[in-house]
Amino acid sequence: MQLDTGATLKSDAEQAKRAIFGGKKMARRRFQIGSLFQRGKHPKVWVARWWEEVINPDGSIGRRRRAEVLGTVAELSSRSRAMEVLTMRLNPINSGTYRPQSKRTFSSFVREDWLPVVVPTVKYATQKNYRYFLDVHLLPAFGTQQLCDIKRETIQLFLAAKLRSGLAWKTVKEIRGVLGRVLGTAEQWEYLTDNQARRTRLPRRPIMPTSKAVLAPEQIRQLTATLVEPARSVAMLLVLTGLRVGELLALRWKSINLAGGTLSVTATVYEGHFDTPKTQRSNRIIPIGVEASSVLRALWRATATPEDLVFSTRQGQPLDRHNLLRRGLRPACNKLALHGITWHSLRHSHATLLDAVGAPLGTVQALLGHSTSEITREVYLHAIPEDQRKAVAGVESLVFGLNRTQMDSTLSSAQNSAVVSI
Repeated sequence: MQLDTGATLKSDAEQAKRAIFGGKKMARRRFQIGSLFQRGKHPKVWVARWWEEVINPDGSIGRRRRAEVLGTVAELSSRSRAMEVLTMRLNPINSGTYRPQSKRTFSSFVREDWLPVVVPTVKYATQKNYRYFLDVHLLPAFGTQQLCDIKRETIQLFLAAKLRSGLAWKTVKEIRGVLGRVLGTAEQWEYLTDNQARRTRLPRRPIMPTSKAVLAPEQIRQLTATLVEPARSVAMLLVLTGLRVGELLALRWKSINLAGGTLSVTATVYEGHFDTPKTQRSNRIIPIGVEASSVLRALWRATATPEDLVFSTRQGQPLDRHNLLRRGLRPACNKLALHGITWHSLRHSHATLLDAVGAPLGTVQALLGHSTSEITREVYLHAIPEDQRKAVAGVESLVFGLNRTQMDSTLSSAQNSAVVSI
């Protein structure tokens, strides 16, 4: 087909326009070199400014002027060296890989998104810790700052200030962990391009001059003789089983098999809130010895149902660990001059006693719920390893003496079957 070169366009023909995407004019990408100047005296620093796109609170894209300290003049001794650093900083913007960040404040994101959406997915005790660290430490420090303005240097100075204020190293580490989780969620939800908390470092953990408080066998006998119920039975069972106090206070009669000499750990409780144990491996079945069985038999009542708690108030609610500590354990320890003893110290004491009777490391881990292999919930009596039974019996013998431990052989089978078993 030949082209009709003699044809002319009509006067009302549409005038040619630039090809545009989507029928709308696109803003041309702005290549920036930024501005650079010195500020301050001691020390004098290089400050850079440039424009960057941000996400406004209503979701629209806007631009803002950004200023950032690149380093000291001593570190960047010449303008050309400072310009190299600025060029690297602007490279994501000029190359098109930069992603606009949100102008939302830390407080807005935490209160409107993180607390209602993320926090309910964790256990109650963890929720309480999160809220405490946010209310006391993080929101006062970062609440009014925009998420994209919380940089590594800011976080590092904040952590250093907390350490100087006298907070324990472990506490500061937990504060940084909560901040990292908040910023990590903001990064996942594309409010941030990078979680700056990951780039921070804590100093080496100081070596504690003293070890954790544990009780020797003689001290355990003195303590249990001084305690009154129900703190006495709680302390006895913690020492003899190695359970966490929350696991013991959540224990129900349906989880105890006195005839078979086992109990199942399937729940924990904290301030009246029941939950699953600390980890999946904490769901375990452990053997109980003669002394532990004797304590449990003394607690059992004929009117008890399988769903009843072993330790409960008159209304059937779980006992409060803090009240037991304040009213029972702490006064008894003060009377005996035993310092630094908590409910968790009794669990540590159990582990120490297991080691004293020569229990293998794997056995200790399994009894405490720290096994490297998962423990199934449905285990038959004969599947309980014999070395675990020997280890538990060895602890009781070490604390109470061999003769008393052997007295249980005279108990009738009718008494065993009277207690609800799994």
